[in-house]
Amino acid sequence: MPSSENIKFLIDILYHSPLATAIYVGPDIRFAFVNHEMRKVFGTQENYIGKPFGESFPILKEQEFSKILEKVWRTGITYKATNCPARILNTDLNHSRFFDFEYKALLNENNETYAILHTGIEVTERNLALQTIKTHEQNLSLNNELELITHTLAHDAKNPLSIAKIGIETIKANAQMNQIERNNWLTIIDEAILSLNQIIDKTTQISEAKTFKISKETIYMDEKIHFWIKESKLINKVDNVKVIFGELLPLYSERSGVYQIFANIIGNAIKYSSVNINPTLTIFSEKQNDEIVYTIEDNGIGIPKDEIDKIFSNLQRGSNTLDHQGNGIGLYIVKSIINQLDGRIEIASNLGEGTRVKIYFPDYKPMDKEYL
Repeated sequence: MPSSENIKFLIDILYHSPLATAIYVGPDIRFAFVNHEMRKVFGTQENYIGKPFGESFPILKEQEFSKILEKVWRTGITYKATNCPARILNTDLNHSRFFDFEYKALLNENNETYAILHTGIEVTERNLALQTIKTHEQNLSLNNELELITHTLAHDAKNPLSIAKIGIETIKANAQMNQIERNNWLTIIDEAILSLNQIIDKTTQISEAKTFKISKETIYMDEKIHFWIKESKLINKVDNVKVIFGELLPLYSERSGVYQIFANIIGNAIKYSSVNINPTLTIFSEKQNDEIVYTIEDNGIGIPKDEIDKIFSNLQRGSNTLDHQGNGIGLYIVKSIINQLDGRIEIASNLGEGTRVKIYFPDYKPMDKEYL
């Protein structure tokens, strides 16, 4: 047994420790020791010695700290917590603070608990600082989102606007156009305006809320891809591209985002394969595990291998594309939208031989619980 002098020495050390410290004994968790720092935490100078923890601090008992201490006493297993909120009555103010603390079970030679050493430190200021940092990060994320919104409007809105303009100019220039052809052009203009409205609607929703819940629906791709190819041919003034189709599986995704992804990828494929004498585009889809994978392959100019990883960066283009119109925003937007839709994209290319793009979409079904 330690001498009384040694015990007094240890008690003096604990009392003057900068760490808030208390010692509890007995299955009813009675105070045996409380140092000055722990009294500051509790917010009172009342003498707790010999009193049960739960009786002394009913507000902490309500928060189940008493139950934790009782379990430590029964099991002999130490309990640690970090950044733990606690409401403590302090100068008549009931408020939440945050603590890192430990309830350490002290065991005898029979592995029975004879005391619990409670040490802790208040980290409320640290918690507030972390919350401030988190808020700044959220604001930065929002700023990045707004930057993407600006790029999206400036870039992708041009496609449907260009289509509508081409359609109107064509109808104006051909006064003798038959009704069937006129109706075809009016349908193209109507689809272009619908696409533009979807882009604007999505942009408005994102800009009005930090947390934008994506609305998903079944998209029948065999109906859409043919129209998007027609759009791209009109915009790029290319009409001799041979398109080979495989199976075009439906997607369960966000309509505007899917349009923006495919309009950019198909547009690039047609634009950069048009230099070939016989430009060819292959599009098909397949199921792989829990994903639907769309492959879009062209026989165009390709991408230098050492530049493939860079083309998803904002305003980055392949060094061999400078003779073609564009500003490098398209694939940056594509990658950002695919991330929003929980998908991914892979690009493989050989310079002068063409490019293969694989787009992976989660194979969600309308009855999945997440989307009910």
